[in-house]
Amino acid sequence: MKLLSLRANKPSFHPIVFKDGINIIVGKQVAPLDENDGNTYNGVGKSLTLHLIHFCLGANKITSFAQKLPDWEFTLNFEIDGVKYYSTRSTNEQNKISFCGETLTVTVLRQKLLNLCFGISSNPKNMTWNTLFSRFVRRYRSCYSTFDSFVPKETDYSKILNNCYLLGIDTDLIISKKELREKQLAASATEKAIKKDPIFKQYYLGKNDAELDVADLEYRISELEKEISAFKVSNNYHELEKEADEKSYQKKALENRRVLISNYIKNIEESFKETAQVKEEKLLKIYEAANVEIPAMVKKNIDEVLQFHSNLLTTRNARLRKELNKQKAELQEIDDKINVLGQRMDELLDFLNSHGALEEYVALTKQLAALQNELNRIHEYQRILKTYKDTVLDIKANLIIQDKETQTYLDDEAEYLSELKNKYWTFAKRFYPKKRSGLVIKNNSGENTLRYTLEARIEDDSSDGVNEVRMFCFDFLLLICRKSKIKFIAHDSRLFANMDPRQRETLFRIVSETCPKENFQYICSINEDALLSFQSLMSDTEYEEIVTNNIILELNDDSPESKLLGIQIDIDLEDKSKSSDDIN
Repeated sequence: MKLLSLRANKPSFHPIVFKDGINIIVGKQVAPLDENDGNTYNGVGKSLTLHLIHFCLGANKITSFAQKLPDWEFTLNFEIDGVKYYSTRSTNEQNKISFCGETLTVTVLRQKLLNLCFGISSNPKNMTWNTLFSRFVRRYRSCYSTFDSFVPKETDYSKILNNCYLLGIDTDLIISKKELREKQLAASATEKAIKKDPIFKQYYLGKNDAELDVADLEYRISELEKEISAFKVSNNYHELEKEADEKSYQKKALENRRVLISNYIKNIEESFKETAQVKEEKLLKIYEAANVEIPAMVKKNIDEVLQFHSNLLTTRNARLRKELNKQKAELQEIDDKINVLGQRMDELLDFLNSHGALEEYVALTKQLAALQNELNRIHEYQRILKTYKDTVLDIKANLIIQDKETQTYLDDEAEYLSELKNKYWTFAKRFYPKKRSGLVIKNNSGENTLRYTLEARIEDDSSDGVNEVRMFCFDFLLLICRKSKIKFIAHDSRLFANMDPRQRETLFRIVSETCPKENFQYICSINEDALLSFQSLMSDTEYEEIVTNNIILELNDDSPESKLLGIQIDIDLEDKSKSSDDIN
C-alpha cells in the first residue's frame, strides 16, 4: 500500500498529493516568535493529516468530526500492488465507508483491508486491521512515549503479538502461551471459588474428610430409602388418629369408673363383715359393770330393742346385697366395654404404626433429597478438585514444553533473528556510533501472557531525543521487514520535537537512502524550525534533494485559509477514552 492523495469535498481544504520517497508536510510560523500574537505551529493541521488517513481507512468514529465538521467528506486514494483504490468517509455517517464506490460497514472494510494488506482472512484476537496499521502511522500523542506504544492503552500481549507478526517472528507460540495462561488464571479462579464455598472450604482446608462423609451419607441415604420404600400412606390417617385418641380417652374414663366401682364393692363387702349381733347378756354385763340394778321391766324392753335391731340388720343386709349385685353387674359391663375399646385401639395402633400421613412421607422424601444434594455437592467438589489438580499439573507440564519449543524455535531461527538485530543495530549506530544499542529477542519463561521479551535498546535511552530515535529505528525496521504490503510509515512532528539537529539530519539521510531503493514512502509532518535546524549540516544540494524538493504541503498560522481545512476550528484529536479494546 502506498498513499496517492487525501482530499475533501470542501474547496477550503488543502488537498495532499503524495509521491514516492519522502513526503514532508511543513508547519510554518509566519510571525517571528517574539512578535507572535499567540499563534503557534500547533493547530495548522499537521497532526490532523494522520488522523484523516486513519479515518478514511476504518478508524473508530471520531465524535469531534461529527460535531465540528458536519457534512464533510474525506477521500483517501491509495494503491496496493499497483491496483488503485479509494475510500470516502463522511463525518455525518461514520458507520459507512464508500470503498471504490461500494458502500461498506466499517467492520467489513477493516476485514477487506486486513486481507489486502496482510493476507489475513481469519485474524486472532488482539490482532486487527487497526492494531497492525497503527504500527505504520502513529497518530496519538501517547503513541510517541515508547518504541512499542502504537495504540493507546494497548496491552503488553497485544504489543508483542502485533510487533512479532510484523517482524516475522512465530506468533502461534505467543497465542499458545496466552491460551495456557488464561487456563491457569481460570484454574486459580476455581481455587478461589472452592475456598469461598462453605462446604468445599472445609474439605479443601482439610477440616473434614470427603471420603468419610461420602460413606456416612451413602449409609444414611440407604436407610432412609428403605424406610420410604416400606412407608404406606393413609388417606384417612388423621381421622383414624383422632379416633384412636378418642378411644383412649374413653378407655381411661372407663378404667377410672372401674376403680371407683371396685372400691365401692369392697366397702360393701366390708360392711357385711362389720355387722354384729347385739347379745342380751352383753348388754346386761355392761350395766352390771356400771353397778346399775336393772329392773325387770327394763329387761323386757331390752329384749324388744334387740329384736328390733335384729330386724333392722336383716333389712340392711338385704339392701347391701342388692347394691352389691348391682355394682358387680355394672363392673362387668365396664370390663366388657374396656375390652371392646382395647381391641379397637389395638387395631388402630397397628394400622397407624404401619402407615403414615402424606406430609410425613413428604418430609421423609425432603430429608432424602437434602442428603442426596449434600452427597452430590461433595461428589462435585471431588470432581472439581480432581479437574483443578489435573489442570494445574497439565498447565505446568505444557508451560515447560512450550518453553522448550520456544527456545528450540529461537535457536533454529537464530540466523534470521540475527539479521533483524543487525538491521536495527545498523540504524541505531547511524545516530549514535558510540552508544551501545540492539534489539533483544528472547524467551520469556515467566508466568505471564508474553511468549517473548522484545526490547529495542539504545544506551541512555532516557535522554532527550534518544527515545524518539529508538521509535524511528523500530518503526523503520517493521517497514523493511516487508511482512505486509504496506510500503510507507508516517510520523507526526512530535517525533522530531526532542531530537537535536544531528539526529534529525541522520533520520532524513536514512529515509532518503532507503526509500528509493526499497520503493517506500516516508510521510511526516514537521515544524519549519526543526527542518531549518539541520540545514547547515548538509550541503545546499543535499538539503534541496532531501528536504526542499520533498515538501508536498506548507501550512501556515497566518490565517484560517492557510491551515489544512482552510477554516478556523478546534478539534479534539486526543480522545482519552480510546483503548486497544476500542480499536478493533
